[in-house]
Amino acid sequence: MSGAEEPVTPSPRPPWDLRPSQPFPALPPRRRRMSNRAAVLLGLFTGAVLVVLVPVGLFALVILLRLVNVPPEPDGPPLVLPYSRLQGTWQDEEGGRIVLAADGTFTATTICGDYSDDVTGDSSGFGLPATMTGTGTWESDVYTEPDRVTGLFTEFAPGHVSGQLTARGTAESPLLWTFVGDPDSGGLCVLKKADARP
Repeated sequence: MSGAEEPVTPSPRPPWDLRPSQPFPALPPRRRRMSNRAAVLLGLFTGAVLVVLVPVGLFALVILLRLVNVPPEPDGPPLVLPYSRLQGTWQDEEGGRIVLAADGTFTATTICGDYSDDVTGDSSGFGLPATMTGTGTWESDVYTEPDRVTGLFTEFAPGHVSGQLTARGTAESPLLWTFVGDPDSGGLCVLKKADARP
């Protein structure tokens, strides 16, 4: 028999001993819960930020959409046309015509434009059509800001529906034009001189 000691084996536990054989692992430290006051302050701060940022973001989006959706102006720079060059027949893309006479009167047949009614307050795209037929008077003026450009003003008889166009292009190929209704709607009225001459 050797002198080495044999390992001692633990005696089996009786079935009524319900203690765990291994100790329970240590619980992690408990996180500190946010106090009610801190939670309320955080909620108020978040709400205030949203109240400021949401309207600002929506406003910026509206401005951006307006810039993107505004239709381009016709080709050519702003143009100054003398009174004599405005006289004659102008025609739109749909065949509407306006004849500007030397005596300051005109005759129009389904001519496009951005018209307004001084009596009712209606305008083209908002209760008033974008084409007009009739007679009336016209005059012109030259704006100096931001560019020198000729403006044409028409007033239909009996005198409460009026329109305005602006000259653009070149002396050889002049145009009269305006947005129709809200510029965001994309409507343009462009008139070309039917009897243009160099």
